[in-house]
Amino acid sequence: MKKKLFIFACIITVFLLSSPLFAAERIIDNAGILSAAEKARLEERMEVIASTYSFNLLILTEKSIGGKDPIDYSWDYLDSEGLDGYAWDGCLLLQSTGERDYAFTASGRGDKILNDTAYNKLERDVVARLRLDDYYGAYDVFIRTWEEFLILESKGRSYNFLRETNTHLGFLAGGWVLAFLIGFFVVHGMKAKMNTALPKTEADAYIIPGSLALTNQQDRFLYSTVSKTKRQSSSSSSGGSSRSGGGRSSRSGKY
Repeated sequence: MKKKLFIFACIITVFLLSSPLFAAERIIDNAGILSAAEKARLEERMEVIASTYSFNLLILTEKSIGGKDPIDYSWDYLDSEGLDGYAWDGCLLLQSTGERDYAFTASGRGDKILNDTAYNKLERDVVARLRLDDYYGAYDVFIRTWEEFLILESKGRSYNFLRETNTHLGFLAGGWVLAFLIGFFVVHGMKAKMNTALPKTEADAYIIPGSLALTNQQDRFLYSTVSKTKRQSSSSSSGGSSRSGGGRSSRSGKY
């Protein structure tokens, strides 16, 4: 009887520990940005990605990182959690509201997935919302963008320059076609209203007799002096930096 109770207790323990209630925390909101409902919605989607693609997304928010480099802070956090760069497949988004710092740290498979083009897309889309103080929107984009990358990876593909270019060209081509059609119909309508005009083959019809008399002709040339000063290029105001090694890669900056 005691043996059966022990086995039953073990089964219940395993079930509880594997349930979402006891799942690993994926959003560590030390800055207190999200409501409980917002955090639950985001973490639910992160759990789906973890179970579907065996890939972990983490979001860490802090009120301040004490002036520490955001990449150092991110790597120290992952080390403290025992998330080795080669063994842990995932990506951490760090946000410090006090310094307005951010950092992305990809690890394991994440380091391989985030080529330069993918990194640019992730950083551009997420940081654009951080700068608007739309923090929930930034986290939502972080998750959705990674889901797009992982879908491509599952098909043996990667997010690259051609894919991004094709997307932009599609929007551009659509805009040109729409502009051409609007212009065509506008011009066609204007021409229809001007069909009573008859073409003139000579300029005499437009000259009033005796109105043109040239008494003197003179050419004058104007000269100008143009000076040029080389503009010094300035570095990015975001103060961004990057680092890679040990199965990890990171990018950081200010929003």
